[in-house]
Amino acid sequence: MPIYTKNGDQGFTRLADGQDLLKSDVRLAAIGDVDELNSFIGLLICKVPEELTQKLIKIQQSLFVLGAHIATDSKEYLGNMKLISMQDIVSLEEMIDEMDAQLDPMRFFILPGGHETIATAQITRTVCRRAERSLIQWAKPIKNEDYAISIVYLNRLSDYLFMMCRLLHKTLGVPETPWNSGK
Repeated sequence: MPIYTKNGDQGFTRLADGQDLLKSDVRLAAIGDVDELNSFIGLLICKVPEELTQKLIKIQQSLFVLGAHIATDSKEYLGNMKLISMQDIVSLEEMIDEMDAQLDPMRFFILPGGHETIATAQITRTVCRRAERSLIQWAKPIKNEDYAISIVYLNRLSDYLFMMCRLLHKTLGVPETPWNSGK
């Protein structure tokens, strides 16, 4: 099967269920932003300690499922693939609490950076926020409540990534740089 079909050369693409859309459609922006988030998590996996790798791979699996659901409404295509659940959110919250228990309380805003791994995690966090905004922009106007939990999941995932940054500061021995507001 050739990788190029030339079907998209005029600015259109086809969803998994056969529906044609402009490549600039908000639905495709949501799919693309979730895909980009998944790619950045893949990059992050290459840099983080082993104990974080399996957790991030599980998150990648959930993001692939989310992307598949955004790409089609067809039950025939999706089969038994379940969209993100409250249990996935609870799992993220438990991982956040576990990291938080290892850290000093946050007393200031933290500038991104200090180490390539931390900077990669911060970029991943901001891409997650964009994916969340894109999903909201697509799902809210069409009142598709199936995605309400997925929106919460992306919000919590950005919190998880932020806490991972703080934990990486500690485990890598890189001090957090406070934001100096000038006040």
